[in-house]
Amino acid sequence: MRSARFSPRSTWIAFLLFTFLFPATAFSQSFSTASTNAYNWLVSQTLSSGLVVSYQKGSISYTYDQAVAVIAFCIHGDYARAKTVLSTLQKLQNSSGSWYDAYYSKSLAVNDKNQEVGPNMWVSMAVASYDHFTADHSFDAMAQKNISWCLQFQQSDGGLNGGISSSNTVLTWASTEHNEDSYAVLTYFGDTTAAANVKSFLDNVVWNATDGRFDTGRGDTSVHTDVNAWGVLALGASGTHNYSLGLNYNESCCESLQSNRRASVTGFDFDGDTNDVWLEGTGQNAEAWLVAGNSSNWNYFTGQIILDQDSTGGIQYSMEGTNNGYFTMSTANCISSTGWLIISVAQYNPFQP
Repeated sequence: MRSARFSPRSTWIAFLLFTFLFPATAFSQSFSTASTNAYNWLVSQTLSSGLVVSYQKGSISYTYDQAVAVIAFCIHGDYARAKTVLSTLQKLQNSSGSWYDAYYSKSLAVNDKNQEVGPNMWVSMAVASYDHFTADHSFDAMAQKNISWCLQFQQSDGGLNGGISSSNTVLTWASTEHNEDSYAVLTYFGDTTAAANVKSFLDNVVWNATDGRFDTGRGDTSVHTDVNAWGVLALGASGTHNYSLGLNYNESCCESLQSNRRASVTGFDFDGDTNDVWLEGTGQNAEAWLVAGNSSNWNYFTGQIILDQDSTGGIQYSMEGTNNGYFTMSTANCISSTGWLIISVAQYNPFQP
């Protein structure tokens, strides 16, 4: 896999060198243009209902995706659309403080009755970014109500369990990525005790010292790239552990070169079988590399995502549509990949707004 990556990366390095020597090529403008095109695609997915359709030609709005869209709209100064999405989510918030995992985009009826901590915390994270960009704190009470709901699932080891299933049973597993989300949100909104307990869980329960990476969850040593990228975004490059080692692990274990009708792209697979490029996760890793101080990898992987961008401005969820062990990934343009391109181009860390 390393040799497979050598050719495209060598070409990219040559392009960067050419751009440095000949600034008239306006390399930075190409990133800016790609971000603007991505924003325009998000606008095209926005419905009068107030939600953004998660996949092109789809009919479902995933709660996590709405949060990513809010952040992307804020980055482009479109605070009106960001506020519309948050206002719609405010209307959809359950009396308990939670949201369901997905809604039908037009009718706003519930599509997925799971109420999981991770997507819920992402709405509160979007509120934090909205605060940051606008100084408008009108959604803070909504976020705080959601945080209170999430904290009922915190366990003695500091970790928050998954939430509530569609059959209304309490989920007993604890996801690393959900707890990385939680740490960021709890820190921003000043719940220092709960945040410290979550950090203890991340440092002492799911940090895999043998491999130098995060495990996927409590008692789950499977490999997934997002937990290492989000670990750096939430905790920084180093602290109790050298969290940036997880990015090195991703690069050695999960980097993948794939070619389809759009382009040949080097990025990161969802897991370790390297049979796909998960473009959302590639954006997450690109931004994490920047936070870890590696601007070269940020440049490279952000540029690789742009290779996948089509004339509508959208980015696919994955290039090959493989099964990642949880679900079969879509090859359609989507909010998550397109939004994370905008986030990466802007060099913005939503975990630390």
